[in-house]
Amino acid sequence: MVGRYRQDLTGSTRLVGLIGEDVSRSLSLLLHNEAFSSLELDWAYVPLPVAHEPHERLGDAVRGLRALGFVGANVTMPYKVEVLPFLDELTSTARRIGAVNTIRVDDDGRLIGGNTDGVGFLADLGQQGVDWREHPALILGAGGAARAVANTLAERDCPHITVVNRTESRACRLVDELTDTFPQQSVEASPWTERVDAARSDSLIINCTPVGMDGIRTPGGESSPWPADAALFPDQVVADLVYTPQLTPLLIRAMKEGLQGVPGLGMLVHQAALSFAWWTDASPPVEAMHEALSHQPGCL
Repeated sequence: MVGRYRQDLTGSTRLVGLIGEDVSRSLSLLLHNEAFSSLELDWAYVPLPVAHEPHERLGDAVRGLRALGFVGANVTMPYKVEVLPFLDELTSTARRIGAVNTIRVDDDGRLIGGNTDGVGFLADLGQQGVDWREHPALILGAGGAARAVANTLAERDCPHITVVNRTESRACRLVDELTDTFPQQSVEASPWTERVDAARSDSLIINCTPVGMDGIRTPGGESSPWPADAALFPDQVVADLVYTPQLTPLLIRAMKEGLQGVPGLGMLVHQAALSFAWWTDASPPVEAMHEALSHQPGCL
């Protein structure tokens, strides 16, 4: 049954889902439904596509979770920040990050926003043998995922964080927030055009933009956020939060040049496991979730 939808849903099946503009390529449905199946839980995870315009549709969708009896939902691009006004409460982590990737509907109907992205990312780094305390981080992007990663790295003693974004004011705003929250953290913003110069010879380069995802390129038509003519160095580590394809053009190049590459699938599994535990109060079957991905084309 790996990767297949349940055919035996009933009126007592507990529902969670994925809110996003385009959820057609997400592997979250596969991960969570396999997890429910492996623990024999009468739960189901369903796609909840929400058009970006008109804007009020997002609020309608979030409030609909309560009205329809959902237990919770994940939130993906481009709504991790936009969803905040429609929630009743935020966890301390989500409030600090300023972005939500998981919603839990409490028994009294309150919509509580949380964020498992940053902890999930660091959990995967640790599993890959990467010690973020030994690498200055260069974060490409300043959206919801970048905010989660930056905040978690700052909380966990990363030696230095540089944020670059096409809209420089967003990078500066994130850096200002990090400075206020973590006054001892070394952090700076840098223009997108200077991202190569901002990298150090031992940087942990983290792509938090959608560039590299199937069909998504830079305004200049490149399939990688790192310029083709810009150098990479052997002591650098490259992580890409994009997971479709698993090996993005950025990762393929980095690994060909002898750098350690960290694909986005590991973070996907770890953040999903944390969401699963928050909804169900059960221990997530992480191995079963990894196994589910192994049946997908292009997934190891």
